Amino acid sequence: MDIGQVLENAILATDQQVRAQAEAQLKDAARDHFVPYLGMLNDALKNAEQRTEVRILASIALKNEITAKDPRTKNMQAERWIALPQEAKQQIKQTSVDTLVSSDDRVANAAAQLIAAIADIELPRNEWPELTVVLVENTKADKDTKVKRASLLTIGYICESADPTNAGVVSQANGFLTAIIQGAHKDEPTSVVRITALNALVNSLEFVRQNFGHDNERNVIMQVVCEATQSEDTELQAAAFGALGRIMSLYYDYMRPYMEQALFGLTVSGMQSSDDTVACMAVEFWSTVCEEEIEISLQMSEYYESGEMGQGKQSFNFAQHAMDKVLPTLLSLLTRQDEDSSDDDWSVAMAAGACLQLFAQNTGNSIVQATLNFVSNNLTSESWQQREAAVMAFGSILDGPDPNELRGLIGQALPPMLNLMQDPSLQVKDTVAWCIGRMADLVIEGIDVQKDLPSIIQALVHGLKDHPKVSTNCCWTIMNLTEQLCQDGPQEEHSAMSQYYEVLVESLLQSASRNDNEASCRTSAYEALSTLVIFSSRDVQPLVEGLSTEVVTRLEATLGMQQQIVSSDDKSNIEELQINLLGLLTNIIRRVGEQVQSGAQMLMTLFMQLLERKLPNSLVEEDIFISIGAVAGAIGDNFQAYMPSFMPYLITALKDPEYHTCTTAVGLVADICHSLGPNVVDYTPTFMEVFLEILRQEDAPREIKPVILSCMGDIASSIGTGFGPYLDGVMGVLSEASKLSPDAETTLEFMDYIDRLRESIVDAYVGIVAGLRDASDQLLPYIQPIFGFLAVIQTDHELMKSESIIRSVVGLLGDIASMYPQGQVAPLYREDWVSDIIRRARDRSFSTGTKDTAKWAREQQKKQLTQ
Repeated sequence: MDIGQVLENAILATDQQVRAQAEAQLKDAARDHFVPYLGMLNDALKNAEQRTEVRILASIALKNEITAKDPRTKNMQAERWIALPQEAKQQIKQTSVDTLVSSDDRVANAAAQLIAAIADIELPRNEWPELTVVLVENTKADKDTKVKRASLLTIGYICESADPTNAGVVSQANGFLTAIIQGAHKDEPTSVVRITALNALVNSLEFVRQNFGHDNERNVIMQVVCEATQSEDTELQAAAFGALGRIMSLYYDYMRPYMEQALFGLTVSGMQSSDDTVACMAVEFWSTVCEEEIEISLQMSEYYESGEMGQGKQSFNFAQHAMDKVLPTLLSLLTRQDEDSSDDDWSVAMAAGACLQLFAQNTGNSIVQATLNFVSNNLTSESWQQREAAVMAFGSILDGPDPNELRGLIGQALPPMLNLMQDPSLQVKDTVAWCIGRMADLVIEGIDVQKDLPSIIQALVHGLKDHPKVSTNCCWTIMNLTEQLCQDGPQEEHSAMSQYYEVLVESLLQSASRNDNEASCRTSAYEALSTLVIFSSRDVQPLVEGLSTEVVTRLEATLGMQQQIVSSDDKSNIEELQINLLGLLTNIIRRVGEQVQSGAQMLMTLFMQLLERKLPNSLVEEDIFISIGAVAGAIGDNFQAYMPSFMPYLITALKDPEYHTCTTAVGLVADICHSLGPNVVDYTPTFMEVFLEILRQEDAPREIKPVILSCMGDIASSIGTGFGPYLDGVMGVLSEASKLSPDAETTLEFMDYIDRLRESIVDAYVGIVAGLRDASDQLLPYIQPIFGFLAVIQTDHELMKSESIIRSVVGLLGDIASMYPQGQVAPLYREDWVSDIIRRARDRSFSTGTKDTAKWAREQQKKQLTQ
């Protein structure tokens, strides 16, 4: 096989059949002749006579045989690489390193990615130590610019993907840092090398923690980065400020002397740069400062509440000390808007607004007066940029300062702000709607319901008819007003918003009638309607019930629209509309509750029509199931009438290999269990067969397992002793799942999965114990394994931070004890951890329900111990 020609055909052939044939050849070679295939790819990469595209594809193909995004595939491919003959590996490594000196940057870039993929496997195993030596040598001053750039890019890629806690990788940190400092130094004549070095530094910062702890080495790093901020090359300046932000995030504790000596001045100067990218990165530096200090403040509060004073980091209050210089600069940057920029374009003004919000959270009341002066000086300016900046500034400081200080200010600001809802500038109106939404969300006590609310509603109704951007923010404001003013709406006869429901529903329905969803305005209108429904008081229930008729009519109309689809955009638009309508309908069903019984037949017919006619690769199925779950929850065991016709759709979804669809279907099974109670026993054999089949599949997404285990508990609690035939099999599955535990190599992501799995096992045990309460003899052989599992998870500190988990575990201990009044399980209750976790559940920070559960569990434990 002429590998060069095959690669060329795979990427450059204009004939689709030729391309497909070449791709098939490559796939077959990888499967049937793996080592020779790697050798051919290596030869193609090494051959400087080959076309650039061919060499790049050869490098990418090699990399893709070594690493992958999917963790399971990545591990398998790493094991395969490790098992390769040493000679084959050495040839590929040598070619990849040699290719870094290529005069073609694109080929060198591909080689850098290949080297990083190999290094990700070998460095943690203390293999390929000569790589670092070569990379350091390649960055020396006398080397060609292209070689230095490619080598520094390689270091950046290695550090980006490697584990910063792995000793094998960390052992190379000195070499990496030497190369980076050589490349980033001011004596390096080319900006492209310095920029690449700074980007590599950002990726390497977690690896050089030990170096950063040494004053001399830290000083060199900081000096090199600070000098780069003074370069005439704006791209280099921006990279330097980005590096400073990352350093601040990781090494705040070391930053005090550098802030005092240089960083205050350098960053303020950078914020004032005429280059937008430089200014944005300098602003981002101060956003990082505020984020770090906010986090420190939160940690200090937690330590104080737990009585652990003096723990954690110390805050140097950099933002507070720098406010006199930074705040005026931030406020002035708010006026650097671009009239033609889209919402996706991150501008200096947007960065400044985000930073101002963080400053407000960090410094509190200190920020108010200076910001108010800016607002009053610019709110009525002839320049739209200054008017918009004034509104943005006011909205940005509403989270952080004392609400009591802001309350009176909002009353003063509202009239002129509402006037600006008629402003000729779209940007001004958009920001005003956002600002009023912030007032409603954060300082609702500043809005006088009698005096201010009528004019606010009037302005919002007007804004709903405006540009989609304005309409979207008006919807958000309506949601905030409703949530804040009607928190107890469902329990009340009348709410502060009741008199506005009719006009708001009518206006939102009109806004939601758009054929498109520009700026998410249609979706926002339906979300606002949902919020009105969720928090509706009793006096507006007729309006809510009437709304359901309109929603059903619109949903039925989408079935006809599906016949007129001519493009993928049409498909996306209709699916988005269906999802919006189903979301609103679900909330209406939940709000009206059992009153939905009279329309249940019509709703279920519509839902099954939607399932029957759903488009290929449709996203709407999950939302249909959620709506069906709401019907089941509303009508209880009457839902049994629809099970025969609905079951085929449900089983198909349970067997769907797509994770989200399957998960939603499992959740619906749980809803059905709660609704049908013991009557779900007729469908249990089918459910359990499907669940066990999924759990046996090796390629099933691991995330589905916790959902299924939890649902098994729902089934057990619903059918009671009818769960007996499944008990042994399910307990075996739970026992096997409980063996999964973290080790030193466990990633945070996998640790989260383990916690979710453990939580689902607890849910399953709770359901099984509740269901078999009247069959305690059947359950007795499994009590000791249950206790063994609970003993393990009570040492899981992250999991035990969850009040709901502690309540479930303690409730389970109480339930089991009460099932065996003769003391059959008494020895288990003498374990120290049992008393300890019951004691933990009585923590003063927990809810009354959890404390009551703990008290009851303690009483049951005492009864066991007295046997």
